[in-house]
Amino acid sequence: MRTRTFHQQYSSCLEASRLVASDIVPFWRQLKVDVSIIEQMELCLVELVNNVFEHAYGNIDGAAFDITSYLGADNLLTIEVSDYGSPMPAHILDDLPATDFIEPVADDPTTWLQSNRGLKIVLQLADTIEYTSNKSRNTFKLLKKAG
Repeated sequence: MRTRTFHQQYSSCLEASRLVASDIVPFWRQLKVDVSIIEQMELCLVELVNNVFEHAYGNIDGAAFDITSYLGADNLLTIEVSDYGSPMPAHILDDLPATDFIEPVADDPTTWLQSNRGLKIVLQLADTIEYTSNKSRNTFKLLKKAG
């Protein structure tokens, strides 16, 4: 059985991740998702929405992306982040488990570069990650046991 579904379309920008989080966290609370799971999935959502802005749309404001979430059978929380921009190269998720987590160091700019830190966090916090890309739509799907 599936709960009602949260679905909202947003415009990409630097602030979009905070806007998405402020909209979806109350929805998850209404579903009585465990607070620690909400905090983890909020972090994952922020990382994925930032990736949409930076990578799928090349830091350009205004492009559309969709967020869908629901609580399904076996208390499994589903979160989908879909964009219509550039797809992520397939090897990134395949290579992710073997890459090191590079902590940014304030006085070492080489550690500030993109290193898939956000995706590593998502990989560690979600139970399952799926990524699909077709001709016009790319979707990250996260699954997490909700408590």
